Amino acid sequence: MKNIFGIALLCALLQSGIAHGQQFLRTELPVTLNLPWEIQYGPDGFLWLSENGGIVSRVDPVAGTKTIVYTASDYYGGSPLEQNPVCAQFEIGAGTFGLALDPDFANQTLTYIYYVYSYNHGTDTVPMTRYKIARLTWDQSQSLVIADTTIVDSLSNGYDHFGGRLLAIKRNGINYLYYSAGDNGISEDNAPSCYQPQSSNPNNFSQDPYTLNGKIHRFLTDGSIPIDNPIPGNSFYTRGHRNPQGLIYNVGADVLYDVEHGDRTDDEINILYAGMNYGWKTVRGYHGDSNYPGEDSIIANYQPHPMIAGDSLIQALYSWCDTTQPPATPVAPATWCAVAPSDGVHYSSTVIPEMTNSLLVTTLKNGNSVTHEVYCFHLSADGKTILPSTPSNPNPVKYFEADEALNGRLRDIAISPDSSKIYLINNGGTTADKIIVYSLMNVSTEENNVLSAKIHLYPIPADQELQIKTDLSISKVTLMNCTGQTLRTEETLPTSIEVHHLIPGIYILRFETKEGRTIYKKAIVQ
Repeated sequence: MKNIFGIALLCALLQSGIAHGQQFLRTELPVTLNLPWEIQYGPDGFLWLSENGGIVSRVDPVAGTKTIVYTASDYYGGSPLEQNPVCAQFEIGAGTFGLALDPDFANQTLTYIYYVYSYNHGTDTVPMTRYKIARLTWDQSQSLVIADTTIVDSLSNGYDHFGGRLLAIKRNGINYLYYSAGDNGISEDNAPSCYQPQSSNPNNFSQDPYTLNGKIHRFLTDGSIPIDNPIPGNSFYTRGHRNPQGLIYNVGADVLYDVEHGDRTDDEINILYAGMNYGWKTVRGYHGDSNYPGEDSIIANYQPHPMIAGDSLIQALYSWCDTTQPPATPVAPATWCAVAPSDGVHYSSTVIPEMTNSLLVTTLKNGNSVTHEVYCFHLSADGKTILPSTPSNPNPVKYFEADEALNGRLRDIAISPDSSKIYLINNGGTTADKIIVYSLMNVSTEENNVLSAKIHLYPIPADQELQIKTDLSISKVTLMNCTGQTLRTEETLPTSIEVHHLIPGIYILRFETKEGRTIYKKAIVQ
C-alpha cells in the first residue's frame, strides 16, 4: 500500500508517542473490520474482537489474517417501528458490544467466550430490541465454536448511552462477569421533546437499584447472580452511571475501575465499590466543585438506600473537563472539553517504564481542544489514587496525538503478552476501521540517532533510486510507508532501492544489524 498522505503529513511516525526517550513504531494490521467494539489479546496468541452484526473474530497479531469464528443467528439491528422521530437519536440502540474471554481460557481444552449483542425480545409486529450476553463454547483443539448459550437476556435499551462493555475476571477464586449499562436516555437539554413527560426519561432512574439502566452489573460466568451482590437476587453492582463504556481491572491491587462519558463536562474514571452510588444525573465528577446546579445540597443531604449496606455517594477518581456546563447548542460540541473515554487497560509491566502501574485510556472525541489519543494515568501502589501532576512529571501523559488523522476514534486497547506492543481499534474518524499497533522500539532515541548517522541515504529527496551507504553490518532492510506497512524487504544490504513507483512523500527504512540492533531512518521521495 502506498503512502497517500504525502509530505503534508510530515510523517509523524517517529515522533508520535515519544516520552522520556521512548519511541514507538506505528503499524497497521492488513485486516478489514466492521465497526469493532472490543479487542482482547488472548492467551492463545490471537487477538479477539467483537464486530457489528453479532460477529466474533479472531486475528493473527503478526500476519493480520482474520477468521470469523461466530455470527449470532438471532442478531437484530432494530426496526423502523421502534423509531422515535422527536429524539435526537431516533433509532433504537442496536449493535455488538463487549467481548470477554473466560478467566480460565488458557487452562482448558473447552473454554468460553462471552459477548453482547442486540436481538429481538418481541415479535415481528411488536419488536423490542434488547441486548443479551451469549456464552460460546470454544474448542481449543479444533479452533471452533461448538455451542452457544444465552446466559443473560432482556438487558435494557433506549435511544442513546448504551455502555456495553464486558469484563470477565477472577476475584478471590471466583469467576465473575461484569457488564456496563448506560442510562439509555438522551439529555433533556439536547432533545427536550424526546420524552413526554420528561420524568419518563430513562436517565432519571440510573440511581434506582431496581432498574437495569445506568448500572454496572455483576454475574457469575453462567449468568446467575452472585449471592453476595449488594441486593440479593439483583444483578446490579454499582449505580448512578451515565454512559460507562469502559471496564478495567487492576489485578495486582484488586481494584476495578470504569470510564464513562459525562454530559458536555465531567467525563469520569471511577473506582467501583459494591453497592455504591456514583451520582448521575444529579451529581457529576468531583464533589465540591459546584459546577452543576444543586449538587452540593444533594451531596450534603444524601439519604443512604435502606437495602444497601454502607451506601454512599462516591466521587470520581478523575474527572476530565470539571468545569461549569456549557450550553447545548448545535455548534457547541467542538468547543466542549470532554474527551469521551471509551475503554482502558491497567499496564503493570516495567517493559515500558513510563507506563508502569498506569491506566491507559482510549478516547473518541475530536474537538477544538481535545483529540483522539491515549491517556496514561500513573497510579499509587494501591491503585486507588492518581499521582499528583507536576511540571516535570505531568499526570496524565497523552500518547499518539500526532497520529490522530490516521487513527480516528479510538474505541479499545489491548497489550501484547510481552508488554512491548499496544493494540488499538478505531471505529469511525478515518476511512477505515482498523487495528493499529504501536511497538516499542528496541533502541533508545539517543542510540538510534547515533547509529542512523552512520547510514547515508542519497539523494534526498530521491526520485528514481535511493542509494544506501554504511559500514555497519546490516542483515535486513525494510522499506515502510507512514502507516508502518511494509513495501519491500531485503535480506541483505542493497546498494540502492528503486523508488520511482512510489507516491511522493516520507518513508521509513528499518535496518537490522547482525548484532541485533534496529535502526530507523527517514527517506523522502519526490
